[in-house]
Formats: sequence, structure tokens, C-alpha cells
Amino acid sequence: MNATKASYIENQFGPSSELVDVARFVQTTPQVLPPVQHPPEIAEQCSVADIRDSVTSVGNDAHAMAYLIKTHEYEVSSLHMATERKARTRKRPPARDTSNDTQDTARMQSELDAVALESWKLQPNSGIFIRPVKSSDQNTLTHAKSTRTEDARLSADTQQAVITVTVHDKLTWRQTHVSRSSQHALLSSQTLGDLFDTIPCTSNEMAEEIMDDGRVVGYRDNVVTHPGSVICIENLAYGDGESESDYADKLIQQLQNTSKESASVSKAPTTMHDTPLSTLSLRIGEPYWLLHHGNCEHFIVIEEIRLQHPSDPPSGYPLTLQITPPILDSCRACSKVPAVWCIMNDERLGESPCTLCGPCWTAMGDPRNDKVLAVPFPKYELGWWL
Repeated sequence: MNATKASYIENQFGPSSELVDVARFVQTTPQVLPPVQHPPEIAEQCSVADIRDSVTSVGNDAHAMAYLIKTHEYEVSSLHMATERKARTRKRPPARDTSNDTQDTARMQSELDAVALESWKLQPNSGIFIRPVKSSDQNTLTHAKSTRTEDARLSADTQQAVITVTVHDKLTWRQTHVSRSSQHALLSSQTLGDLFDTIPCTSNEMAEEIMDDGRVVGYRDNVVTHPGSVICIENLAYGDGESESDYADKLIQQLQNTSKESASVSKAPTTMHDTPLSTLSLRIGEPYWLLHHGNCEHFIVIEEIRLQHPSDPPSGYPLTLQITPPILDSCRACSKVPAVWCIMNDERLGESPCTLCGPCWTAMGDPRNDKVLAVPFPKYELGWWL
């Protein structure tokens, strides 16, 4: 990665905090106490049960939720049209469809219109601050995903820090921009290796290549684990230790050959699997760099460092809190289902590579020459779902 591109990507994060010594933070921070039980009269005055019950009842009503969603989308669309330069043409937004409105939705709308707060309704300039929904706003998980059923290193008597980590990937169509791919929660007693093993990545699902005279002629169905990874934190490169010369050594050697700033990065004294998070000093909001599987890059950002709370799950860490739904390529033949094959060098197709689903590739029959290569797409099985 050249310096200009790296600097541009890093500017999308932060500003970062000062260094936080995780071990010192755990030792010096007062222990989290259980919630205080307030007198019943105070608890009743501070209760928001009426608001919760009202919101829950609307959320459980399919017609009410559909009405609110459509009304909100109509209002946002109207705001965007009003703020666009094309608004000079006085083009009116399409009228909202009221065919499915009922007496209940009309009554609910009357109650919403009666709210006296000026900030309740969207203001004319609100469109400047509203953006469309992105794929990274979605979550494939319905609840936190545990990666372990037990961990011998955890003890109820030992105070732990919970460290929330967000993983960002470069966009395939714009390498200078990143998007959140997953978010995880780890305990301070766990290691960088635990974090690496938790991150879902399509590079971990690449099928084994079949070689013939130095040329790839096919792929086996089984998925093999490709060793090789390095995490750079505060100018220290933590390798995987799987070989005598791991990715940390190779990274430093590459920097020495290509970069004038190679002296700023040195190999860490321990591997990622032997480095507990409690031994590190971390910056919140700083993008740390992860490289594995040859050229697969991720950016790891510490979002939060706090003490473990009694309401937190007692086990199962690292927890996966969010996974962005993967964007699947569609079949170029039927355009109806996701593709499972990427076909190379097939003269029967109008392009190479060409993405096809299983039935369409089967229907084409055997290829006419031995140069055709069918590359399987990742199946999104390792760590993607509950």
C-alpha cells in the first residue's frame, strides 16, 4: 500500500485517543458495582414503562409499522427533493399512497401530529443530515454470537476489561474507502490470535487449488486453512508464529526493500497467539492493520475499553456482535439467483470472467477446451452465521 492511499484511508477514522494501558486500566478502575435498588416510589417516577409499552405495541402491529415506514420514507424523499438543485423546476414529489390507511393508522397519525416538541418533526434542512441506508448498517445476526462454550482462563474472581473491536475492509470498487464488516467483543485476558480467529473473511474459505505443471486446472471441494498473518499495533508486527520466518518477518523485509519508513516497524517479541490484550497499550479510534492470506487486508479499530459489567454475558467470548451481510454476485445467465461459480476462458460465454449459478453452469454442459476454469465462490459458512 502506498503512503498516499494509506494516509487517505487512515483519515476516515479517528481522531484517536491517547494510549490506554489495558492492564493498568483494569487495575486502577474501581470495580463495577451491581445496580442500586431504588425505593419503589422513585423507581415509579423514573420508569419509562409507558413509553416502552407504547413503542412495543406499535412494533408488534404489522399494519402500524408498515404505515410508519412508508410515511417516513415519503417525508425523507420530499426533504431530499426540496434540497436538490433540481427543486428549481418545482417538481412535486409523488403523492403518498393512502389506499391502505385505516382508522387505527389515522388515529395514530393524529397522536403523532399532536406532539408539541418542535424537534419531533423533520425540519426543512434535515435532508442535509440524512443518508441512505448502507449495507454496513445491517446485521446478519439476531443476537450476539458466541465462539466458545468455555474458557479455562476466565475466572469469576478476576476483574476483566471488555474490548469492543470493529473490523473494516476496503471496498472492492473503491480501494481508498472502507466499510465496516464485523464487530466483536473480547476480554482483556484473550489474545490477538483469538481476535484473528474470530473475524469472518472469505479468504478463509478459498478452496484448494489443483495444480498441473505449474498451472491451476481446478479446485477441490474441501477448504484448506492457509497460514500466514500479521497484525501491526503501535509499530509492532505480531506474526502468527506458524513458521520460522512468518508474515511479520516478511513484512519487515518488504518494508526495508520498498519503504523509507521501515525502521518505524519492528517485529514484536511475541506472536499474536501469545499476546493477551491485557499486555498491550491501545488507542481508541486508531486503525490497526491486519494482513493475511497473501494480500487480504483488514483495519481493526478499538471502539471501547470498559470493565466487564454484571449484565454482560459471563462466557462465550470472543462475542461477535455484528456481521455486515455479504454482497453476492448474481448469475449473469438467469439474473435470478446468486452465482456460485466464476467461469474463466469459456468461449461460449460473452465475457470472462463470467458469474453463473449452479443450474445454469450445469445446463451448459462440458466445456469445449481444457483452458476453461470454474472457480467456486466462498460459501460464507465459517463464522458468518449463528
